[in-house]
Amino acid sequence: MKRFTIFILLIFIISPLFAQNYLVKGMVQDSTGTPLTGTLIKLKWGKDSVATAVDLDGNFSFNNVKWTEFNLSAAFLGFETFMKTYKITSGNSLIIPTITLKTSSNTLNEVVISAITSIKIGEDTVSFNAAAYPVRQGDAVDEVLRKLPGVKVDVDGNVTNQGQAITKIRINGKDFFGTDVATAIKNLPADIIKNLQFIDDYGDQARLTGIKTGEPEKILNLIIQEDKKKGYSLRMSTGRGNEDRYNNYIRANTFKNDQQISFDGTINNSNTRGGGNGITTTKAFNTNYRNDWGKKYSADAAYSFSNRSNNTLTKTFTQNFLENFTRSENAFTNNSSLNLSHEFTGNLEYKPDTINYFKLSPRLTFNDNNSNNSGLYDIEQEALITERTNESGTDAKSLNLSTNLFYNHRFAKKGRSMSFRGNFNLSDGQNFRNVLNNYLITQNGKDSTRIQNQVIDNVNDNLSLWANISYMEPIAPKNFVELSYSRSYSNTNTTRETNDVLNSVSTFNPELSNDYEYSFTTNRFGLNYRFIEDKFNYTLGVNAQPALLEGRNLSRGIDTRNETFNIIPTARLSYKFSKQQALQVNYWGRNNQPGFLQLQPITDNSNLQNTVTGNPDLDPEFVHSFNARYNQSDWDKGHILYANIAFNQTQNKIVTTKVQVPNTINQVTSYINTNGFYTAQGDYSYGVPFAERKFTITYSGRGSFNNNVAFIDQAKNIAKNFVVQQELEFEVDIENVIDVELETSYSINTTKYSQESFTDRKTNTFQFVLRGRNYFFKDLTLGYDLRKTINSGFDNSIVRNPTILRLYTEYRFMKADVGAIRFEAFDIFNQNTGISRDVFDNIIIDRQVNRLGRYFMLSFNLRLNKFGGRSS
Repeated sequence: MKRFTIFILLIFIISPLFAQNYLVKGMVQDSTGTPLTGTLIKLKWGKDSVATAVDLDGNFSFNNVKWTEFNLSAAFLGFETFMKTYKITSGNSLIIPTITLKTSSNTLNEVVISAITSIKIGEDTVSFNAAAYPVRQGDAVDEVLRKLPGVKVDVDGNVTNQGQAITKIRINGKDFFGTDVATAIKNLPADIIKNLQFIDDYGDQARLTGIKTGEPEKILNLIIQEDKKKGYSLRMSTGRGNEDRYNNYIRANTFKNDQQISFDGTINNSNTRGGGNGITTTKAFNTNYRNDWGKKYSADAAYSFSNRSNNTLTKTFTQNFLENFTRSENAFTNNSSLNLSHEFTGNLEYKPDTINYFKLSPRLTFNDNNSNNSGLYDIEQEALITERTNESGTDAKSLNLSTNLFYNHRFAKKGRSMSFRGNFNLSDGQNFRNVLNNYLITQNGKDSTRIQNQVIDNVNDNLSLWANISYMEPIAPKNFVELSYSRSYSNTNTTRETNDVLNSVSTFNPELSNDYEYSFTTNRFGLNYRFIEDKFNYTLGVNAQPALLEGRNLSRGIDTRNETFNIIPTARLSYKFSKQQALQVNYWGRNNQPGFLQLQPITDNSNLQNTVTGNPDLDPEFVHSFNARYNQSDWDKGHILYANIAFNQTQNKIVTTKVQVPNTINQVTSYINTNGFYTAQGDYSYGVPFAERKFTITYSGRGSFNNNVAFIDQAKNIAKNFVVQQELEFEVDIENVIDVELETSYSINTTKYSQESFTDRKTNTFQFVLRGRNYFFKDLTLGYDLRKTINSGFDNSIVRNPTILRLYTEYRFMKADVGAIRFEAFDIFNQNTGISRDVFDNIIIDRQVNRLGRYFMLSFNLRLNKFGGRSS
């Protein structure tokens, strides 16, 4: 009996090794014969099943099918699900007849949505299919962004992709709300979005000619579903809380094919808009309009208004490492500000025919900022102690007008074109300051006092012009040459008037006043060669650029003139290993001109302990930049990997010099050019979804190295700063059950100095974030956001390890759940404090800033949507 039992067990163990495996393959298309890439194909028999997705050519295959009879289903978003039973009657394979899916308006279930092609990688674009990342009904676009691998959305609505900030949002290729990314992603309902495209945008000329040089702008382009281009959405909320907190907003969109009108308005004092530091009260509204008038004209425009008042309390501990000793400063400041701003942006496009294209992009901004600041500063240095109290007020106004113009003409010969680009910028600003300092100086046991009261009036006028013309000529089917010339000119005039106030009497101080003008002119001659084929293309170029920096001290009759000449090579390579793998390599160079305060040869002594004098003999900086980016995705499984490296080296870097005044706490700061400054950085992210994207693990990390140069008491000091961070994120997304992400990160920040008298510095930070939503009984939601930070290595007791917890519960009601009551508790442990460390030159600053603490709020929310004839 025992032998018989062993024999039976061996049969069960060995028999699968000899089981017959079958090949099943087929094709899926729509009614027009177009392959339906990403269609979910599932074979099922009994409780077992296998699944795959259709490739780019519409094909699918299973190599190890164990059953001779099975049920096959084919499902794709927007189409009716196909289901049929098949049986293998002979041989070891079965070819399924071509499956044609019929269009449907029915919403597909979770399995279907999770099976579509989630990621596509292009030369300059990574595109995510919104349906692959489902969110709760009624959510806005920001909730979709939080689910995308390599994308971060912070508490203020700032978005980064692959470590780069998103600077602009577009809808179907048209600008949306200008550069206000936070407003844009909150304004649009997620359920009308088809694709989210992260694009490295090299500008209009690159889009039309293919020649891409310089540093691109990272933008997000949102593609609207075809059947959602007609309709409207409305979101309203009003909330009241304790501590006199309130939050009210209204967001509205109307779509009518190519016409779109959007509005966003808010009144709140809960730091919902305007940043996290301090306590902010905001009154703001934004509106956006775009439309196409036939095939020739299109336009978009945005206007924004904001009125923000803020009160910020800041504690800082500053270590200033000098050659023979360290100067330390404890400071407390109280700043109140009121900012009023208007901004208008727009684009007007004109295509009179197929060979000409015009684009005009104006921008107008106005800012009026009033602030009052008080501070207490305790400074210690060897046997010297200074206590300084500061009272200052600022009234600053600025007006800026700029216009970009672009024109492209395509000739009859394919690939031949001519482009013109131009920019005009005019700005005018006035800054009026009243500064009062009281000094109590203790030296060798003796006290002395000093009072300083100044009124400083700065008027700044700036004019800049830039123009570029380029000509593209094809020299072979895959080869192109571009000739270009550009000229830039900027002129800045600043009038500074300083008055000393004593016993309420104001006296003009000619030594601290000045009328200074400087201009920066460049001429750039360029030659680019481009080679293009399906998988591989590259651009090689060289530019010659003479530059002239002129300064005119009108008050003192002193002129300066600096001429430089740079040969600037450029290179760009793009290689697609496959439709799921791409590599980009870029190099470019650029000039950075000195700022006005760095050039103006007068002294700013509004703080006697750190007087600042410009250097009119400064040369422009020249920056060499290199980066490489690798992207890889798995369309079937949704995996995505990206890795970036970058290196920047700056010639004639403008750095500060600090000279200690003997036997005092005072130092004199100025600027010089030096070499030896460079930075290197890299980052990666690898996202792995599994179990039909119910779970996702993302591994990511980044590191940077900065070689900073400073001069302290004429001695050169090199600070090598190294930062490394590793992050692990785990997401759970089960429809109508839970949507949660757990994120942990650990970072190390070290700084080593070349001068032996300086002590090396090291800090460590551990962060833990748990953010999510749980759903109960369809209409009830529990949301939470827990953040814990643990810091070590900081040098002052002001640094704490805050635990911040936000909880809310929301109940939806009314027809189609359009209404909701929400109760929120913010910062339950009352530990919301901003903590940071800045390292530059020979200075380390540990900073703690107040933020809005614990409060509770009850709000009513209303959401109305109607697109494609359907309400939701």
